Amino acid sequence: MDNINDQTTVPALRLPQQNGVPKYLLLRNYLSDEIASGRLEAGAKLPPEDALADMMELSLGTVQRSLRMLVDEGKLVRKHGTGTFVADGSTMMHAPFQHCRFVDEATGQLLPIFSKVVRRRAVKERGLWSMRLLAARPVCIERLFSIANEFSIYTHLYFDADVFPELATLDTEKLNGANFKDLLAREFHHPLTKFSEQLTVRVFPAYVCKALRLKAETSGAVLEIFAYDRRGEVVYFQDLYIPPNSRPLQIS
Repeated sequence: MDNINDQTTVPALRLPQQNGVPKYLLLRNYLSDEIASGRLEAGAKLPPEDALADMMELSLGTVQRSLRMLVDEGKLVRKHGTGTFVADGSTMMHAPFQHCRFVDEATGQLLPIFSKVVRRRAVKERGLWSMRLLAARPVCIERLFSIANEFSIYTHLYFDADVFPELATLDTEKLNGANFKDLLAREFHHPLTKFSEQLTVRVFPAYVCKALRLKAETSGAVLEIFAYDRRGEVVYFQDLYIPPNSRPLQIS
């Protein structure tokens, strides 16, 4: 989630009563339902924890436990010194992603990645992908990667629908949060054994700038990746448009 809007209005919150359910879980379920319904919009800033505790007539510890669960689930995001916000609906990648490993310098930990499909389309034009990927029916899946809800990356993944027909037809909602390298090996039994990468810096296309909420003609890093199987054949081509940011990218 980029450019969090501190001014997004939060509707009045009223915790329902339900016997036999622990209060922390009741609050967690209530806020989760409010987010799922859209009544709590992406980017909405929640009241401070003490104010939320007063509003819900709960202890501060109960509120903190509930919010911590929602942060862990990727439904809320905390911004240090700013507050707690509703995340943008992307799904966290649980399998490690090899090419997009940004590091929190304070802890040394890799930052979590949330992914969301923008669209899937048949490809008619040729491009860098077609130099090595021999695809009879090329398809491109475009996604947004949110890095710890701090900034986003735009990515295209090109593959052959004749080789992976399921990937070309699977409900795109099920692709949110998917690591395609892991998906190809686990679900489609097509493990990848080698990657070739190239990093350039150039001006982003207008639609990428718009999707990433950047100024027109913003320049940034573009990481281009060819993925190979054990036979040495190209399985897919992926590019990642990485905007200027303050996080180190681990490339080893």
